[in-house]
Amino acid sequence: MARINPITSLVVFLSLSLFHISFASAAAIQFRTALAPRQSPAATPATPVALPVSCADYSRIANLSTIALNSTLRAAFLRSSPLGTFPAVAILDADVPKLMDLMFDVTLNQQCGNSSAIAIVEADRNLTAGTVAGMKIRDAPGVAPDDLSLPILTVFLMIITVVPSVML
Repeated sequence: MARINPITSLVVFLSLSLFHISFASAAAIQFRTALAPRQSPAATPATPVALPVSCADYSRIANLSTIALNSTLRAAFLRSSPLGTFPAVAILDADVPKLMDLMFDVTLNQQCGNSSAIAIVEADRNLTAGTVAGMKIRDAPGVAPDDLSLPILTVFLMIITVVPSVML
């Protein structure tokens, strides 16, 4: 019976591994170009806005876009929305592509005022007051910092998992 040399086996194994990695990465590069990001407002192509837009529409688009583009406001809106996460995200992301065309429309801004600048100031004021898009911001679920149940539970679970392994 022939003996298998461990060094030869290691060289063969590494060679096959390197071949597999180079082949797999070449295949991944081919498929990477076909994929596009899909979970951000910037990923959706900007649809041209049918102008003229009313001042009320411009104000609504500016307010929702301000909430959608600010992570703190977005989180507060999603937490407080009675619709649920997916419908609330759809509401926020629908108007973001429209905002840029409206922000730089000189005649609309002269007619209605700069609603995007007003939306930023008012969103900050509303956040300070504890509201977002007319809704009271709900508290985030979790454990309060002064609650002792989490540290006690952590110590208890550590004892349960560590003591049996030490006794073995």
